[in-house]
Parts: sequence; C-alpha cells; structure tokens
Amino acid sequence: MQRDESNRVIGVVVRGVRQLTTLGATISTLLEAAATSLAEYLHVSVESSFGADMTLVVDRGDPHLDRELDAILETLVVGFRLLERDHAKSVTLHEETVGVEVL
Repeated sequence: MQRDESNRVIGVVVRGVRQLTTLGATISTLLEAAATSLAEYLHVSVESSFGADMTLVVDRGDPHLDRELDAILETLVVGFRLLERDHAKSVTLHEETVGVEVL
C-alpha cells in the first residue's frame, strides 16, 4: 500500500501473485472492485493494471472526496489484512509513504 504524507492511501502494487490461483483471482477482484467504485461512483481518475503486477493509482486531487476515497481505500486495506491473516505464507502487506522528501 502506498500512502501520502497525510497517511492516505494513494496506490496499491501487488507483486508475485499469479492471477490463475484462487488467491490471485481474489486479490484481482478486490482491486477491480475498488477501481470500479472509485471511477464509476466517485468519478475520480484511476489508473489500474491487472497483468503480472497488479496496480491501482488514485487521483486524490479533490479534497472534497477525502472521506469517500478513504472509506473505499481503507476497506481495501482491511481486505488485504484479512487475506494476510488467512494466507500468512503467501500474502504480506507492506505500507510505505511515497512522495516524501527528507532533507
């Protein structure tokens, strides 16, 4: 999970999971559901890919949508944490802050 300097989720990168497995299909479905909700319900710009690496990047440019974006994206975090709990040998959730420059 990628977070901004305000600790808000701005993106997701999934590596090392094959979509042909049940776990990979589950992760792909979670990401696709979030991307679809963000794009169709909130009408925000979302970049996503569901290839070998799965990604989701959200445009957080409208501060009026922070609560709604947080609700969808933090639900995604909870979903990944549940998968991590149930598939501890296969899933590890890492969170990082991106875009912060340390001087």
